[in-house]
Amino acid sequence: MSDKKFRMFTVLLILLIIFCIKGTVMSRENKQRAEENHYYLALEEEYVQSTREYLRKQGFDNCGVMMTRVTNEDGSREYTVRLHHRKLTGMDVRDKLALRDRLSQAEFGHESCTFWYDL
Repeated sequence: MSDKKFRMFTVLLILLIIFCIKGTVMSRENKQRAEENHYYLALEEEYVQSTREYLRKQGFDNCGVMMTRVTNEDGSREYTVRLHHRKLTGMDVRDKLALRDRLSQAEFGHESCTFWYDL
């Protein structure tokens, strides 16, 4: 009977050790992910601010700049930048393409990030 208790106790200890190791690994991954998210958040805020400033200098005062993000499982990110201003509705396609090209020059240059513009 005591041999059976010893085996059960051993199995419980092994399961506890596995659980603790898994928790440590997951904690490290979560910390790394949080640091990465904080880094990208700073880049995103800087991009939106510089975009607003550029648009203000181009005569688009109080232009609405909205950026949404989709983070894929592999860590890549897809951004959609939407601009809202009355002058944008009256612009021709060529001017909108020029504006989009100028805004794309300010993108943060990570290969894992793609940008889409809705003008």
